[in-house]
Amino acid sequence: MAANDFYGLLGVSKSASQDEIKRAFRKKAHELHPDKGGDAEAFKKVNEAYQTLSDPQKRSHYDTFGAAPGAGGPGGFGGGYSNQAEGFDFSGFGFGGGGGFGDIFSDMFGAALANIQAEVQISVPQAVIGDRIELRVGNERVTLDIPAGTQDGQQIVFRGMGKSYRGGKGDLTIVLRVVIPRRLSRREKELYEELKKLQG
Repeated sequence: MAANDFYGLLGVSKSASQDEIKRAFRKKAHELHPDKGGDAEAFKKVNEAYQTLSDPQKRSHYDTFGAAPGAGGPGGFGGGYSNQAEGFDFSGFGFGGGGGFGDIFSDMFGAALANIQAEVQISVPQAVIGDRIELRVGNERVTLDIPAGTQDGQQIVFRGMGKSYRGGKGDLTIVLRVVIPRRLSRREKELYEELKKLQG
């Protein structure tokens, strides 16, 4: 496995969902953490893989060019990749009692985990002509404007609507999923048939 094979480092497929990537990272990070007798260098590589694949834009760039944005080498923009685990002092992180690995994990990777991604199902008419819907995120209400011509998998990002960390807040990413109806009423079928004729 190549050192820059981020999917291989996390042990997931290229079609893995964000939840699968997060679960794989938690497992790998726990196994490789230096205070658990793991390899610090391998730990940093796994962290780099997660920082790239957990970010939709960075993941898209990696899938296209095979390098993380900012990384040197083919497809990169030069200037070096910022590895959040670089220079970390692991000596103070114990695993016995107390808050356990969950608290340590939140402290070390709070910025990444503060980003929230959720899927919202929308109908074909909503995707085609657009719509405005209300969502509840925690204790806040969010107005989601669905643009006309929305495609399945299209994302809308709300800056600062994620979880809090170190005095800041992450982002909320809404993934729109267009639901194709399996059953239609007689009137709905008539309308779709008419639409089909209009489109030639």
